[in-house]
Amino acid sequence: MSSEEPSPGASPGLAAMVGRMLTSRRLPLVAAALAVFFALPALGNGWMLDDYYHRSVLLGTSRLRPLLGPPSEMFRFFRGDSARTGRVMDVGLFPWWTDPDIKGEFLQALTVLTHRLDYALWTNSPMLMHAQSLLWLGAAVFVAAIFYRRILGPAWIAGAAALLFAVDDARGATAGFLANRNVLIAATFGVSCLIAHDRWRKDGSRPSALLAVSLLLAALFSKEEGIGTCAYLASYALFIDPRGGRGGVLALWPYFGAVVVWAVLRGSMGYGVHDMGLYVDPLTDARRFAAAAAFRFPILLLGLWTPIWADFGAGFQGPMLVRLWWVAMAFLALLASVTSPLLRGDRNARFWAVGMLFATIPVCATAPMDRLLTFAGVGASGLLAQYLAFVFGKEGAPSNSPWRVPARGLAWFFVVVHIVLAPFALPLRAANPVGPRWVDAKFYIQIPLGPSLGDRDVVVVNAPSAANATYLILRREASGLLGPRHMRVLAPAIPSVTIRRLDARTLGIRPHGGYIRWPLDRVFRSERRPFAIGEQVRMTGMTVTITELTTDGRPADATFRFDVPLESPSLVWLCFRGDGFEPFKPPPVDQEVEISIDWKALLSTTQRPGRLIDEDLDDVAPDP
Repeated sequence: MSSEEPSPGASPGLAAMVGRMLTSRRLPLVAAALAVFFALPALGNGWMLDDYYHRSVLLGTSRLRPLLGPPSEMFRFFRGDSARTGRVMDVGLFPWWTDPDIKGEFLQALTVLTHRLDYALWTNSPMLMHAQSLLWLGAAVFVAAIFYRRILGPAWIAGAAALLFAVDDARGATAGFLANRNVLIAATFGVSCLIAHDRWRKDGSRPSALLAVSLLLAALFSKEEGIGTCAYLASYALFIDPRGGRGGVLALWPYFGAVVVWAVLRGSMGYGVHDMGLYVDPLTDARRFAAAAAFRFPILLLGLWTPIWADFGAGFQGPMLVRLWWVAMAFLALLASVTSPLLRGDRNARFWAVGMLFATIPVCATAPMDRLLTFAGVGASGLLAQYLAFVFGKEGAPSNSPWRVPARGLAWFFVVVHIVLAPFALPLRAANPVGPRWVDAKFYIQIPLGPSLGDRDVVVVNAPSAANATYLILRREASGLLGPRHMRVLAPAIPSVTIRRLDARTLGIRPHGGYIRWPLDRVFRSERRPFAIGEQVRMTGMTVTITELTTDGRPADATFRFDVPLESPSLVWLCFRGDGFEPFKPPPVDQEVEISIDWKALLSTTQRPGRLIDEDLDDVAPDP
């Protein structure tokens, strides 16, 4: 299809108008503005999940400051220090099943500077913080549009690729969560590196060569995911370097050196990951990473090309997860079949495809999520634009019926998903980056608790997400209120939990499906570090004993013995019942109670009345 024919079946006047728009010099600005416009609902998101942790670190006013570290270390969550982890667990910011030796420290120095800017200029305005993230989204789309034009020329296909990338709803899952800004920063620097590299190789600009290496380092120091830049550098060398494959590969040595320097600095400064349930460090645990990637890789690509979110790969369990993997494999087989004629005949298409595949490999280090698809999306949007032009064009595509029927069917499927539906899905994803906002809000403790918690322990017998619940400590401190003396989350809430009263001071709890089952719970412990029957976890005022294991080594049943009677006024009991947190009264000795999630109420947009946090709790337990 020629540059004058941007859409099949369009009238000549409409085709000319669309063609002028897609080939306009202003298209990079238009694409950036379009992405920001569709992501504007993110401005109302406020803080969520890791944002509360970052806020406490950056404000520096928390009583936990010695444990959380200075602002420069806001992405150092778990230090690999059992003594330090034990102290954080004892306060209750980490749940009792946390591995004492867990390590999760991420080198994102340039991203830290942007967050420190937020807290220097608009400390209490999450809207302005999100506005900065949207500017980074616009910057990433702007440089991507320029890059498409450098690779594909001024043809309308480059403009189409830019718009496909701009309105991809996966950008919403990234732009709507402040803690994910790092991806947008890394993508901005990473794609800028590719532009500079292309100028060096095509135009012979030596300053561009130096600039490209500097930009690669900037991407890596923004987020480890910046390594996705190297995927496209390698693919460029293999397929489109003007001096051929050999010359292209030899030109990669400065980038190899930059990555080595970064990796050495990262290791020497103590950054890295081990024994986190959702993360695998490919640099230190290659075998486990390869096993995880074999499962995560096709699910990520399924999320990249279809309306099936990659996030389902993190939430599904057992047979459902296996079925999702098979769906992904079947779809990828179909995609490979229908794109093979294009890939055989067009080196640019091979560049996008291989770059996309290479860029997907590093993000297999964690559970599949759409927010991980920014770098892979650069290649996918370029390949998709070329594929649509190839299928609907008048020249080049095979005319045989066995290929054309599935190829055109899949092409129309992509038109619906990526052109028709994506602009509607993007603002919804931007407003709900971690799932429906009204559901996520219910996972935080919002029941009135009063100001007098400094000498009391808050005990939550079950919570849909331990991370959301334990952030009560930081959320109260950020509001100028005293957090609880200790925070205890005993068990997961989904889908149900059975609580037995064993004696005056002891509860036994059996969650349906066992402990450490759900994604946010698995963050705190790797499957490589199983519990043993009889193993105990001792914290101030409470001892946990594992009494039974599941077939895959997770705790199935545990007892919780407190140093004081369960009716002590020093304990504030809460449970998650139905669709939210409410006061809990331990059952009498030798009796049990089962608490279940009310899915209809949980998914409803209505909130229980009168649930403003920090009011009196006189009806829950008297002040000591």
